[in-house]
Amino acid sequence: MSLDSSNATIRLSGRAVIYSRDPQTCARLAEIVIDQTTETVRTSDIGQLGELLCEESFGCCILDEPPDVRQVAELEWLVRTHHQPTQFIVLPAIGQREQFRAQSFVACEVLDPPLTRDKLRGAVFTALGRSHLISENQQLKRKLLSRGVDDMVGQSHALLQLRDDLQQLAEDRTPVLVTGEPGVGTTVVARALHRARFGSRKPIVRVRCQVLCGTAIEQELFGEAPDGSDSRLLQAAGGTLLLDDIDAVSLTTQERLVRVLRESTVRTDAQDGGPAPACIIATTHIDLRAAVQDGRFRADLLEAISGHVVKVPALRNRVDDIGVLSEHFLAEYAAREGKPALRLTADALELLKRHNWPGNVRELKNVLERCCAIETGAELHAATLSTWIERPAEDVVDETGLTLREMERKLIEATFNRFGGNREMTAKALQIGLRTLSGKLREYGYPPRGGPGSNRIARAA
Repeated sequence: MSLDSSNATIRLSGRAVIYSRDPQTCARLAEIVIDQTTETVRTSDIGQLGELLCEESFGCCILDEPPDVRQVAELEWLVRTHHQPTQFIVLPAIGQREQFRAQSFVACEVLDPPLTRDKLRGAVFTALGRSHLISENQQLKRKLLSRGVDDMVGQSHALLQLRDDLQQLAEDRTPVLVTGEPGVGTTVVARALHRARFGSRKPIVRVRCQVLCGTAIEQELFGEAPDGSDSRLLQAAGGTLLLDDIDAVSLTTQERLVRVLRESTVRTDAQDGGPAPACIIATTHIDLRAAVQDGRFRADLLEAISGHVVKVPALRNRVDDIGVLSEHFLAEYAAREGKPALRLTADALELLKRHNWPGNVRELKNVLERCCAIETGAELHAATLSTWIERPAEDVVDETGLTLREMERKLIEATFNRFGGNREMTAKALQIGLRTLSGKLREYGYPPRGGPGSNRIARAA
């Protein structure tokens, strides 16, 4: 490779990897593009270059006199299969020029002599620009494919796998059964699947089977409501009918539900001019197969709703998500209460990660909300958390901690101070009666309401 010494003024940033069997040529090429790149990686091993292109993201790859055309084609195929945006710039040897001209490349520019600094820098500028566009396009595609499922907080391997499963089901209208332990968020996952399928264009109608008796569930699903509105099944037409805790449905209603599901699989489109039937998503926290064996659940209904089964992982199996989930709940609580979010200390985060969380995500959220209500500082410490969660056996020390009475007083006083002595707002936040609150405050030694030393603000006459 020969190089002209004329100057260029083009500037663009990006990562580049440079291959040449001659280390000095590698150094000279890196020096030319130094102000166009955030980082340059050099290698004289074509095998190592392939590994780098697979493992890392580069804007461009400069190949000085590569061994042969086929290896360049293999490298280009390699980065495409790994969804990398890398663009190639080839500086061929004299005997290779005709070979490269005869070969068609998707993302490769072959520079003919004379090779000047301006020509190389111009090629790098074009390659990095094309790479940026490809990266942006890939990000937009990922956002489109992950529509709805991004609301599930976390980046653990278990959650990423769950998101992938939901994305694959987004184009399918087959009934889905979402299972998992209590508190894992089966309803959250069901709603995410609905959004992945329909976005906000179609309705999602939720029936909480656990809180309705058998006749009420049947009335909700199939009958006309007392106020004259349509049944839930008709309200969900064209969208999603979410049956939460489907194991609570009576056997009689289960039989009727099986018939409805069979009809919906036959008529997937609005063939008679009416709306398409609702897609069914059911959730449960129990083993339905065991329920079938016990005679508590119909085998044909289980078969009808198990077109796809989505298992939501327990929180103890996604420990890496505990930190980001905690920050999410603390920020959510702070926004609701209109105050700055608490910061988790390192010891508090460690305690959260070591807890087994039998109540899963719901338990984590409840614990953090209780701590937010009593914590008056800017940070959330392990000492505050340990009041609400049992510590691991190795952490137990010779201290009794707070009694239930002391915990109640701390919660009431912290909430009372947070609302500036306003008893109505304090009672509402604690969900207790105003007279109960006043009695507790008198018990703690607070002066009567409106009396000397109380926190009541006098109104202007």
